[in-house]
Amino acid sequence: MYYPKSHITPNLYSNGEYFLKNTTEIYTGYYFSTFNNKYFTGRYPNDGKNLELTLIDPDNQSPLEDVSEDTINYKLVGDNYTYSKLKNNIDTPPIPSPTPFYPQPSEQDYQLGEFTRYFAKKTNENKYTETSALFENSLYIGIQLPWLITGDKDEVIRVNQNIVKLREQQLNISGLGEYLKFNYIKFYR
Repeated sequence: MYYPKSHITPNLYSNGEYFLKNTTEIYTGYYFSTFNNKYFTGRYPNDGKNLELTLIDPDNQSPLEDVSEDTINYKLVGDNYTYSKLKNNIDTPPIPSPTPFYPQPSEQDYQLGEFTRYFAKKTNENKYTETSALFENSLYIGIQLPWLITGDKDEVIRVNQNIVKLREQQLNISGLGEYLKFNYIKFYR
């Protein structure tokens, strides 16, 4: 087979991310790629038999067939595959962020005298978001606060302030009071 030098990438190395095409034999060794995304054994054309290779499907460890250039996941090609596998970075979905929410206590909450507020704090910075429910993942700490909204005004301020301070101590965080603008009678009626 002949390919101009400008149409190949020689001296690539497979650590087992390719199969010999039309077999289930995993290929480890030197290979080269062509301009049209085909892969062959050997360091360059005419270096041995130049058997065609196909990528391994990482989900089921079988050959990927009919791979077109626009469907290639370059995390799975050549040295990128090894790096992606070491970093456990193969098709990991993005970590979701909390959706901001502005609570509005219901009449039933006012009859009860309190309701629950939820917050998500970014683990590596003092960034808070009020949410509609408890939200936690590897990037956010979930915070749940019982929030007084009726009763003696001074008592409501004192209790809500103490609850915020207690949560900050329990979770070893700071800045929640600031985020609330120290308004401990928000929603008070």
